[in-house]
Amino acid sequence: MDGATNELRLVLSTPPPNWQPPLGTAPNNPIAILHASLEHVRDNGDERYLFLRTILEVLHSRGFLNDSASSAAPLSGEEEQLLFHCVTGLRHVILFRWDSFHSSLRTCVRDFLLNVGLGLSFIDSGVGPSGVVCLPRTVAMACLSGAASLWKRGWVAGNDSDGVQESEEQSYVEKMTRNAIPHMQRIGKGEDLFVYLNSLLLAPFEEAMQQHQQQQLIYQKRYIGTMSASFLSLLVGEFTGGNSSARYNLPVEFHRSCHRVFEHGNHGDQSGLDATLHLSMTALSSLVGYVLNNTSSNTLQDQSLMEFGTCIINVTFDVLSWEFGAGSNKWDFSSGANVSAKDSGRGGVLLRPPQKWREVLIRPDFLGAVFHVYTAVRIGVAGGNSLDSTVMQKRGRMSHQLRQLLLQLASIAQGPIFTDQNERGAYAGFLLDGCLNVLETVLTEQQQHQDQLTADSMIWECRSTEIVDLVTMLSRITSNFRTKLLSQLATFQRFLSALCAIGKWLLESSVTECHQAGGDFGSMEGADWKNDAIAQILQCSEAMAGDYWLAGGSDSQEAKAACESLAVSLAPLYGVHCACRVRMASLEEHYLVREHAELDEAREEISATALEEEMAAAASLGRFNILASMKALSEMFHECMPRLKTLFGSAGVGGELNAEMAALLEEARMLIVCACHLLTDECEGETPAIPESVIHACQAGGSPHHEACTASIFGFINVLKSIAEDQALKATVHPEDPRLSPLLAKTLLWFFNRWGAAYVFPSFEEYRDDFGGILATWSKPESSQPMISFFTTLCLIYFCHWPQEKEVVLESTSLLLALGKKGPSVRDLLVADASFEKIVALHSVCAYLRHNVCQSEISAAMARIGGGLSMDMVKGYQRLPYNDRAKVLTGLIVCCSDMTNEKGTTMLNSCLQSIETPFFTVMQALVKKEARSQNIDVQESACLSILLYSGVVLASEMSDPERIPYFLSPSMPHLSGLMIYYAEDLTICESLLKLFRDYAERYLPMLTRDQCIILFSASTSLLKSYSEHHCKSRAIVKTSNSVEDFEEEQSYNDVLCAIQLLIQLGTKDFIDLCNTSKGVDSNQITDVIFFGLQQILPLMTQGLLRFPKLCTHYFTLVGFMVETYPKNLCSLPLELFDSLLDSLLFGMSHSDSLVSKSSLHGLAGLAQEHLKTHSLSNHLSAKPNIIENCTRRLLLEVIFQPIIWDRVEPAGMALLPLAAIDVHKFVEVINAVSQQYGQKQKRLHCAFEELIKPDILANVSKEGREGRVVRVQFKNDFDAFVRNVQAFLVMR
Repeated sequence: MDGATNELRLVLSTPPPNWQPPLGTAPNNPIAILHASLEHVRDNGDERYLFLRTILEVLHSRGFLNDSASSAAPLSGEEEQLLFHCVTGLRHVILFRWDSFHSSLRTCVRDFLLNVGLGLSFIDSGVGPSGVVCLPRTVAMACLSGAASLWKRGWVAGNDSDGVQESEEQSYVEKMTRNAIPHMQRIGKGEDLFVYLNSLLLAPFEEAMQQHQQQQLIYQKRYIGTMSASFLSLLVGEFTGGNSSARYNLPVEFHRSCHRVFEHGNHGDQSGLDATLHLSMTALSSLVGYVLNNTSSNTLQDQSLMEFGTCIINVTFDVLSWEFGAGSNKWDFSSGANVSAKDSGRGGVLLRPPQKWREVLIRPDFLGAVFHVYTAVRIGVAGGNSLDSTVMQKRGRMSHQLRQLLLQLASIAQGPIFTDQNERGAYAGFLLDGCLNVLETVLTEQQQHQDQLTADSMIWECRSTEIVDLVTMLSRITSNFRTKLLSQLATFQRFLSALCAIGKWLLESSVTECHQAGGDFGSMEGADWKNDAIAQILQCSEAMAGDYWLAGGSDSQEAKAACESLAVSLAPLYGVHCACRVRMASLEEHYLVREHAELDEAREEISATALEEEMAAAASLGRFNILASMKALSEMFHECMPRLKTLFGSAGVGGELNAEMAALLEEARMLIVCACHLLTDECEGETPAIPESVIHACQAGGSPHHEACTASIFGFINVLKSIAEDQALKATVHPEDPRLSPLLAKTLLWFFNRWGAAYVFPSFEEYRDDFGGILATWSKPESSQPMISFFTTLCLIYFCHWPQEKEVVLESTSLLLALGKKGPSVRDLLVADASFEKIVALHSVCAYLRHNVCQSEISAAMARIGGGLSMDMVKGYQRLPYNDRAKVLTGLIVCCSDMTNEKGTTMLNSCLQSIETPFFTVMQALVKKEARSQNIDVQESACLSILLYSGVVLASEMSDPERIPYFLSPSMPHLSGLMIYYAEDLTICESLLKLFRDYAERYLPMLTRDQCIILFSASTSLLKSYSEHHCKSRAIVKTSNSVEDFEEEQSYNDVLCAIQLLIQLGTKDFIDLCNTSKGVDSNQITDVIFFGLQQILPLMTQGLLRFPKLCTHYFTLVGFMVETYPKNLCSLPLELFDSLLDSLLFGMSHSDSLVSKSSLHGLAGLAQEHLKTHSLSNHLSAKPNIIENCTRRLLLEVIFQPIIWDRVEPAGMALLPLAAIDVHKFVEVINAVSQQYGQKQKRLHCAFEELIKPDILANVSKEGREGRVVRVQFKNDFDAFVRNVQAFLVMR
């Protein structure tokens, strides 16, 4: 043994043979050399046993072995690092060369590492925490981790058999190891291990020892118990695979087998998991009893007890986190990716332990005792300042682990572990009682000792994590046990009051801190944890508000009583939340303007999104009591209104926007946001509807205060109208004044958009109750007309006076479109409105007016159209960006689309004619060469026309949308003809491709045969002109993976639009429709699609395919074309076919499952086509290895990789025809591939023999039922094949 340490140091300081330093590393870097040499020694099997000999030598020299003559002495930092690497290296060598070592040596090393890690090798010569030193924790944990890995390696019967005869060298090393610890505990089976560990865990709690033995021995026992618990945690982690740092060089089937045996046991024996649960719960019970019987301050200040208790709790936590079933853990890749969060372990929501754990877990008395222990251990404010910082840290850690354990116990889901709902309710009651007791203690301490808490104190840190954990526990209880069960508990009212109280304190203290920080959120110490706690409280509220028992309109007395309790006890938190959040936003805005600070755009977007989500969640609170919530908001608005009107009134007096003004505007904006979330829901993609809770609160049978509630909403809307009207009118006179806020205008429009779509002329078929209350308030023309007029006037003002405020204009156009989609009643009111009529006239006047036209042209257009427009209005509307003009046009078309309304039809025709006539004029000038295409005015007019036509195309939600194709069809050839003049202008090309894509996508089902022919012909001309200028000579190479990827992808939008257009043109419905009678033949359509595909194929390099959107659409197109027209693709020129095949082979291993499946379907289609018609014969004569290359890459890059599990079926359907094309060459590929897997070659051959059956290959190409039966059979066989092969090929 002598000299092993020095020998190893010499080896680790010498570069290994043929070693090259990593790029950017100096050749003589000692760290790089050490790691390279360490890896070299491990990979070569440590033939001189340097790792083990060095461990023995260092531990012996420092007195950490029982045979040492002296007591233990501290290790130096270099020795600690060396020991750590030796232990991990020893573990690696034994695991990777398991069969090279005799079983007795493996067992000896395993027991040695366990004894050293537990402290049994030196505990008699030292005393642990309060006496002579112990091993550094990094070394001790490395020893225990190594022991756990070796235990797992030999856990399953047969894994620990002898692989070789014991050599003299191994016998000598084994003897040397056993002599190092003469009384080393030797453990045979797993059952013996748990019995031994149980004795170590319970030893510190033995009553006789506590009374008669020295305190020194107690510390020793606790240290050993602590390390024993740590070892159990590591052992469980090895079997789950979640906490393991070891590599076993064994297939996944080994890990699955270990997981299964550890969970279920072997041959009727108790499972390792059950034994670990028994140990941990027994130790936890002993810990609880000991703490409750010894509550003196000395006991709770004992560091060794706190550390021991923390480790016991950790073991229990790890066992409860077990993922049951060998298919639900990380070792089963076929389902591991699909495990939902709610069913997963540590990071999930609900736990589903087996029924056999019932007697251990479902013990309400034990829950109460655990809460009592937590109350004793937690750090109170009064006594916390007198504690030593180390003691406080250890108690804080133990308290946190207890809370995490209780959180897990609160997550036990309904199932066989509970006998009935009564037992489940009692269990929930104990949890709720304990949690509320602690939470109320926290609130009491906060009130009594607030002056003793500072943000930088350890007590404050403990308190913050405690509050977050407690409210998280309440949220978990709410989501798990549901409102119906909780409302039957005696503590339900107390629960709601506690939620409200803690929420108020968190919000009010946040405002206080924000005041102290002067509105600087970055300097607020407690903002993050308070926001986390508030978010959990709001989750509680959302869970109860969304509970179907309440939200479903249950008429039971229990549900009504629960609603009343929520309205009285929890709903008041809503007003506090709004007031505090509004105040904090105002303070922050004041700070930003005062300090001339600007938030980072990404951070600002994240903050805005988080605030929106919080406000939407807070709305669930307010809807428990709509009347009280509206009253709170109205009071805040009435306090804000006079100041806001004064601010608007001062517009035009000059000066800059100061901090006070900005804060006031932000205050008003935030109040509008709160009101919008309270009164409306996000209904994108759905029919807008008034929230059920609002309807119920305003109905005669729903609430005794229904009239007051309806009146409060009506009055509130009038207040908002007044604010919007005041600002808009001032904007007509002083549009540039900083006191007028575009952001406030945008927020108001956003509110009216969501509110108006739901409340104005509500769709009664969406509601199940009577139609009184709030439903009747704006349901008639006489009550709705003022609102419609107000909306259109607001839009008109902003179009004309704030045309450059993009977000304001966008919300205005969205409001118009939302109103137009409401139905014929609202559209009739719109058409009859004077302001709407002016917007239509403005569009007609400005449809062809460029931004740089002179005033005389404007005057001429006004004279031609009329409409009573002023020059200022026209000039303002004319300044709208062309994109925004197109969006306004979309809204106008939808609003005027009722065919029964003559005035609306006249307006619609006017809107369409105003863009058609100027466009034909421009095209005629270009054709006759009366205008030069490069003239900037002509070019701008062309861009304007294309965008306005795009606005027409986007109006597909209008009434009777088939009128759009009748309008567009005459213009399609001319629009396509623009590409002839502007093919080199990529901006115009992209706009035209988008126009044609959107037209085909939206109107394809309603096109007549003639309209189809026009679209097909125009698309053909468009794609030909485009490809000539942008495909043949365009080089696209994607090399970066930087944050600019999104912007870079945008530069290839024209390629994306072309692909999407080809997808639309290739749809079967389109081809069928065109082929209904004499006209264009489907083959001609296929030809143009293949023409487009041929032009795009050279562009689709692997660099470009790394862009997600482009990649997805490209493979959608290719997959469809290969599946539908494989013969055409097989006849592509060889160079293009190679490009196509390379992209398919690239896509089949893509991380996106949609891309991979499209690629595999495409590969299968090509193979099946060749199998039927030999269509690849020409290509195979030039490149004979095409099929073999595809097969080899399919096997190595997909089927034998972990990524296979989301693409099993398409991979099998691709392999089947590839194998059937030439069985002999397929066998050659298998033989070549199998050679790469060494000893597993035989198993791989056997697996393929079971998969590839001659009768299946013979019937691959058959159609009908026989072919389907063959494919189904192969699919099932392939699924079993993949599971089998993955189990022994994937190494971990």
